[in-house]
Amino acid sequence: MLFRSVLFVPGARSDRFAKALAAGADVVIFDLEDAVAVERKLEARRAVADFLANRPTARSRLFVRVNATGSAWIDGDVEAAAALDAISGVVLPKVETARQIEDVARRIPSATVVPLLETARGILQAASIAAADAKVPALLFGAEDLTADLGIPRTVEGEELLFARSQLVMAAASTSAEPVDAVFTDLDDLDRLRVDAARARALGFRGKMAIHPAQVPVINDVFAPSAEEIARAKSIVEAFEAAKGDAVIRLDHQMIEAPIVLRARRVLTLAREIGRRGRVE
Repeated sequence: MLFRSVLFVPGARSDRFAKALAAGADVVIFDLEDAVAVERKLEARRAVADFLANRPTARSRLFVRVNATGSAWIDGDVEAAAALDAISGVVLPKVETARQIEDVARRIPSATVVPLLETARGILQAASIAAADAKVPALLFGAEDLTADLGIPRTVEGEELLFARSQLVMAAASTSAEPVDAVFTDLDDLDRLRVDAARARALGFRGKMAIHPAQVPVINDVFAPSAEEIARAKSIVEAFEAAKGDAVIRLDHQMIEAPIVLRARRVLTLAREIGRRGRVE
């Protein structure tokens, strides 16, 4: 399941819904939480439910971010989401325990539940959350709330987030979930977005969240294998298979063994998944 680009659209802005679906993101999340003022929570829930009840045509998978566990709106949000056939699942914010995920999953048995980890406790419990008794295809990383929880500023370099990002990536890998990096909040600086996304990919993230359609093409590009990466992966797999069972081979002055072949196969699998979806630039 692709989570390269995960685009949020405010639930109270129905004028933006169609544009979000046309942005080319792998996932579009209709947001009932942080992007919606308290006095507009019920309005946003109705707007999202009405729009999705008509089963809009979309190449993106659709999710709804409900409000946090313990909030005044969580029960109504989950009930509304459970009635929507058009969505793939819900995003649950501020997750700190596996039980929070499991409670929502029991109320929407057919849907997946994607946790957003954005507190110190959530990051420290990332492995158990990823292993919750529910369909958890991805873990989302919330940097703004986490740095607020820690009482520190978020910097462009991101060194203050290195441990948290690595913790989330490791937890996701332990269950084969997709780790998805935090939003980049400077909407006008696509060059720095590219740098931030490339740094996240180097740490093991498979995608990144976006808060504006203009960010989606950059994110899709960074988290897709390049033509050179695909060609190299093909040559590795073909050479290894041609060796007829040798555990280690030599290819262009490089030793090739099972872990390198596994990485190459993953590159080719990702390329095929992107090709099937139809890459939108």
